[in-house]
Amino acid sequence: MKALHIDSSITGEASVSRRLSAAVIGRLAEQGADVTRLDLAATPFPHLDAAEMAMARAGAEAIDDATAALAARSRAALDDFLAADVVVIGAPMYNFAIPS
Repeated sequence: MKALHIDSSITGEASVSRRLSAAVIGRLAEQGADVTRLDLAATPFPHLDAAEMAMARAGAEAIDDATAALAARSRAALDDFLAADVVVIGAPMYNFAIPS
């Protein structure tokens, strides 16, 4: 079984969502799951911009190295998501909303 563990809390060790998602992933790992981790606080994705959207829609090549690197990282994250049998998301709530 493949599991994808996504965390996004910026509060580190004080994060309840990180502790909860780690507990779930720990149980899955005990059962033999192959775990991939994505920490969106440590390595955030920027908001989608016009250049990236145009590239995705047209299937065109990136206009610069930064956009190409972001596209490769986005593709890798999507591949991890699609390959996972289980996705565990540790999402905090700040001011009654999940962070973007």
